Amino acid sequence: MLQQLINTALLGTEKMGFDEKLLPESIRNIIEKMPDTDKEARFFKTVALLSFYEEAGQKPKRFEGEFPIENLKSDAAVASPKFASILNEILEIPYNLRNDLLTLWLDKLIENKQICTAKSTVALLNSIESLPKKLHPKIIKVLSKNGLELLAFKTSISATTQVSDEQIWKEGKLAERRELFTELRKEDVQKALALLESTWKEESLNDKRAFVEVIKTTFQPSDVAFLESVLPEFAFKAKERKTQKEIRQTIKGLLMGIKTTESYSNTTAALKSYFHQEKAKGMMGWIGKENTVLVLPDTNDDFMNTSKMEAEYGMELSPDVAIFTTNQHYWFACFLEYLPFDFWTQHLEKDVPTTVKYFISEVFTVKLSGKKLAIFLNALINNALQHKDVALAKALLKITSLHDQLPLLGLLPEDEKEEYILSTKQLTSLQALEACFSNFHGTWSADFSKAILQECYTILIEKNTYISEQLGVIMVKYLHPSVSVFLLNTNQYPASTNHYYIRHWEKYFVEAIVKSQRIRQKINT
Repeated sequence: MLQQLINTALLGTEKMGFDEKLLPESIRNIIEKMPDTDKEARFFKTVALLSFYEEAGQKPKRFEGEFPIENLKSDAAVASPKFASILNEILEIPYNLRNDLLTLWLDKLIENKQICTAKSTVALLNSIESLPKKLHPKIIKVLSKNGLELLAFKTSISATTQVSDEQIWKEGKLAERRELFTELRKEDVQKALALLESTWKEESLNDKRAFVEVIKTTFQPSDVAFLESVLPEFAFKAKERKTQKEIRQTIKGLLMGIKTTESYSNTTAALKSYFHQEKAKGMMGWIGKENTVLVLPDTNDDFMNTSKMEAEYGMELSPDVAIFTTNQHYWFACFLEYLPFDFWTQHLEKDVPTTVKYFISEVFTVKLSGKKLAIFLNALINNALQHKDVALAKALLKITSLHDQLPLLGLLPEDEKEEYILSTKQLTSLQALEACFSNFHGTWSADFSKAILQECYTILIEKNTYISEQLGVIMVKYLHPSVSVFLLNTNQYPASTNHYYIRHWEKYFVEAIVKSQRIRQKINT
């Protein structure tokens, strides 16, 4: 019967029919009542019915692999019924608020070395397929022996099986290996590099580029030795692939950022020739004071020339002549991005804010679509991000637009982020709040929490203007506990308020925040 099904599916119902007499009687009785005008539809329904028929009454296949983490000892204490009951409240709230609270609940169980009650186990197992995979190890850890037995029959559990790092590295796809490499670099840089070195010679050029890009985004001084050892592999060739050149540029850029490297020494020695003294303007010039400036060439010279930039640094010609009117300006932008910013402040003899203003001054701007554009602004922003330069980030924040500021906000010290949001009036800017607090693990101050809530209330209730419910999600994570009192007192609305905005405020802000804070308090106490 199975072979006939396969043959019919391959050849098509017009060329080969299926002998329905081979079917079980119960299915045959259903099929006979179907019209036979559409042979293909009848065949598909037959296959579907047969599939359900064969699976009916069967026990799910038991998972026989290893769970990704050891659970607590079998004699571990069972959580109290009061604490266990909090799980039901967590699972009943909207999914976008649930995961942080569930993580907190699981972490508290693990901290207390307790396992779930029977009811909590059933609730977790019923929900596990809809929960993020990153929570599965925590869930497994707090299950009892009976809970693990039940979990073994969940069809999705094979996705969380234990696979060694070495096995993933050896057998995984590029996306899986890159993800592993990225995660390992957060915890054990040397292990990550050791894995990469073990297979480096066998990696394809495109895969090498992928791993070098991960190193770029997670760069540390301990990467220097590895990068210097592989750099000769990407030396200039007369006929080379674009990928080869891109890897060379990335590695050289990273090495230039470390003052102890030969790349830094050679590059800075060459760039010093472009710093010149000129007589200062105004009163300072009248008294004979000189000013240090950059004088960049407009054409090829001994250093900034096409062959050297390509062969040694992997740099191509200017990609956009409207912005970088000469190749030399484009190449210089790359150097400005790579080298530590104190090199520029030292040789221009200016402090950080003044150096930033110099690089975005009239000398280095172009007109594009009627607007002035600072050609080195992106290089300055990338420099701050690559070197995690807080002083440079602060200087840039004072002279850039909100769009340009967003990537820099994560560099601000924690105690200055609230002040930034308040001073720039970004209390309800989802982008600004996420940029500032995406890696924040604390609680906002009481005054800042109240200020944000008051602004949301004013916009929604008094101005009848929509704001995203995602703001409520962020607030659930970070609001100070004291704001619950403020929220509960905001139940008197002006007569002019549209009912839609009242419901929006109550559902996504009052109810979500108050309920979540109550659950959080129960977990912690």
